[in-house]
Amino acid sequence: MILPDQLYLICTGCYTLGIPRLSVGERLMPRLTPITKREQANGDALTAFDAIIESRGNINGPHSMMMYAPVVAQCSTALSDALRFGGNLSDHDTELAIITAARHWDCEYVWASHSAAALRAGARPEAVEIIANGGSLEGLTKEEAVIVRYGRELMDSHQLSQESFDAAMEQFGEANTIVLGALMGYYSFISCTLLATDMKPATGSPVLPKRV
Repeated sequence: MILPDQLYLICTGCYTLGIPRLSVGERLMPRLTPITKREQANGDALTAFDAIIESRGNINGPHSMMMYAPVVAQCSTALSDALRFGGNLSDHDTELAIITAARHWDCEYVWASHSAAALRAGARPEAVEIIANGGSLEGLTKEEAVIVRYGRELMDSHQLSQESFDAAMEQFGEANTIVLGALMGYYSFISCTLLATDMKPATGSPVLPKRV
């Protein structure tokens, strides 16, 4: 019998299909030096740095790049807090929305962090696999499919069917239907920053499968 903690360890490394982790030596430096220490900042950047530290306790990968545009870094932190903690979406639903965006953008960094967070929030490993591999919605529960279909339609075809909108409204209500789409938009913005600066996840992180 596999205990929940053992299942989590298995899933964060490879899910059930043998997806590997990043090996030692695969991480490369980003195109800009990460700004993670206060002594690297001055002027407006100090204000942004202190605000992010107060909110998060540290400067993470995306914000270490956005600190080159400190107002953007500070505002993006506030927006992230509003979307992730100011709405009423569960952690489970929030993380499924985030990894749907990560898959769309093929963003390894966001995937590495949030696929593990999704599992910690109670997401089914099977659902994470389906999102990772662009699999059929038929393997998802009705509730999972509402989230993934919403994101796929919006980001892949740049429009949303009335059926998908109505399903989200029924499941989440007005405010959180807006939050759902905005979360995916926010992590599209984050993904663009990370991809442009070539920020890679840490060694040992779960690997986003290559598209077939």
